Amino acid sequence: MRLELGHQQLKSQTKDLWQIGVLPILALGSLAGLLGVYWDIAWHIDIGRDSFFTLPHNFIYGFMTIVLGMSLYGLIRDQRDTFFHLKVGKIKLHSGVLLVAVGAMLVLFFAPADDLWHRLFGPDITLWGPMHLVGLLGFTTATFGGLVSSWLEYSITASRKFLWTTLLFAAILLGWSMLFLAEYEYNVPAFPIFWHILLLTALPTFTLILISKLEAVKYAATVTTILFTLIRLGLAGWLTVTKGQNLAGDSQPVIPFLVLAGLLTDFLVQRNTPLWLTGLCIGTITFLSNIPLALWQNLSWHTQALQVGIPFGLLLSMLLGYLGNTVAEALPARKTL
Repeated sequence: MRLELGHQQLKSQTKDLWQIGVLPILALGSLAGLLGVYWDIAWHIDIGRDSFFTLPHNFIYGFMTIVLGMSLYGLIRDQRDTFFHLKVGKIKLHSGVLLVAVGAMLVLFFAPADDLWHRLFGPDITLWGPMHLVGLLGFTTATFGGLVSSWLEYSITASRKFLWTTLLFAAILLGWSMLFLAEYEYNVPAFPIFWHILLLTALPTFTLILISKLEAVKYAATVTTILFTLIRLGLAGWLTVTKGQNLAGDSQPVIPFLVLAGLLTDFLVQRNTPLWLTGLCIGTITFLSNIPLALWQNLSWHTQALQVGIPFGLLLSMLLGYLGNTVAEALPARKTL
């Protein structure tokens, strides 16, 4: 059942996460991490793994160290007594910022663990290597924690600026979910092509239903997909600049087209469409709207791959829709604040 608490009950006299400078740094760090990982993939494809201390690695881990430091600072500095702060003795921990700290720790654990893995077993030829998945879990957790932090700050303060930072975190979270498809976006797949169809169909659904259900703005899912597209265009520009400076190669990832999925999500959620049907429709429109990109990229979406990828992708899309709705139900409702 959706948590409903009044603004007056949660209002605090202490400074919020924006005022103490935590939330903007967390957003910048999540965005920089996404940019850095795509840069790192392009580096590995075109230059190789020449050393651990490459420019993309230094960029990623430098920013994630800042994110971890700022999240710990936020946990120490923010001692408000609200329903959303976890009480450990006399200490009160902001639940959203705690998620960010856990995610950042996972990323920074991944760095030396990944280097050791490569020394023992050689370079990975896929993004889905064991240590890589630990790192991606950390990035995704930290960004999800940022989204939760921003939404809870809106619950506590009723300041509208947190609605827009929530949308920004949602767009970055959508970016991290689509990053799991990076080897297909770069057209260097190490796994069967049906995985691309399956995951492309399903992965956007969680974030789109979550942000639409939260009702940060009227067309929240649509705005999120537009922000996602702008972020990816900016990333493409960054890769072009690094290529011009001989800091990366020629590889450029294809940008998934998700705006139609965002529009459809808002349309269906606003009409209280059953969740199973909403997830099914989002998966369908995501798949259909990305067929032109697959054709342009010369990906071999052969009949056998489609027969496996589409039905399982739609099923996963429905399940992720239910998960997104469950998370939204666990967070405070905008209309009650």
